[in-house]
Amino acid sequence: MKKLFIIKLSILFLSFSALAQKTYTLKQNFPIGKKYDFSMISDQIINQEVAGQKINLNQNIGTDYTFAIRNGDNMEKNIEVVYNRIYMKSSAMGNVMAMDSDDQDSSKPNPFRGLKGASFNMTIAADGSIKSITGVDKMLNNMASKMGTDSAMVQGIKDALSKQFNSEGMKQTMESTLRVYPEKPIKIGESWTVDTKMQMTMPIETITKYTLKDVKDGVAYLDISGTLISKGSFETMGNKLETNLTGTNAGDAQLDMKTGIILNSHTRIGLTGTMQSMGNTINFDLQGINKVTAKEIN
Repeated sequence: MKKLFIIKLSILFLSFSALAQKTYTLKQNFPIGKKYDFSMISDQIINQEVAGQKINLNQNIGTDYTFAIRNGDNMEKNIEVVYNRIYMKSSAMGNVMAMDSDDQDSSKPNPFRGLKGASFNMTIAADGSIKSITGVDKMLNNMASKMGTDSAMVQGIKDALSKQFNSEGMKQTMESTLRVYPEKPIKIGESWTVDTKMQMTMPIETITKYTLKDVKDGVAYLDISGTLISKGSFETMGNKLETNLTGTNAGDAQLDMKTGIILNSHTRIGLTGTMQSMGNTINFDLQGINKVTAKEIN
């Protein structure tokens, strides 16, 4: 009986050892012909102090896309990206500014109006990196044409939009969200890091550590932690600023093991430091929550 008990314990130990040593492959494997709704939302609280004056700003920014997987192979996929909605609401010092692509009232100044239904194409690799973005110039032409009739005005609108919606900026934005996969198969408890850059407004480099926490029912559960660095220049509303900011991000994500689709991601970010503008030092603090969700729609 004692010998049998020892044998059973040995089998149990071997089973646990085998389970612990199992490796999992996480990669982009979006099925050709499928469509997905992707939603990205960022809520931010920004506190600034300039020459003793404090300015508090609350922002809510969201973008809803459709990803249509058109063609590709095991290594890369070509995706048509369609803007379903983009919106922003900010409030500071009793003033509120809101723009929404769903608001198609042409009597209001609204640069987001032209993004409703706009599209471009991107090629994504198995590791989530974006290899190319095409169709942006055509998209900008369509956007600008919806916002004016005078040719000089349309060109001016296009030039203004291109500062935010350009191939490199959109590539970085997509990659900062979609590049989450390790370079090799991993075990539960193992970690990997991904370095991404983004400059939609201020430049930000994110070095993120992902840890495979668990795998259950075809879903990979990840822990997220990392650092943020913003050291560089940017321009907003005609003002040039130089940043010297650092911060952290932390959260979790769930990936579909079969397709690599990000089912849900929730991260909390913090970014503090100073910015320089026209000889003034701006004390800056940002606290925010970023959310990403995706689901198949056909």
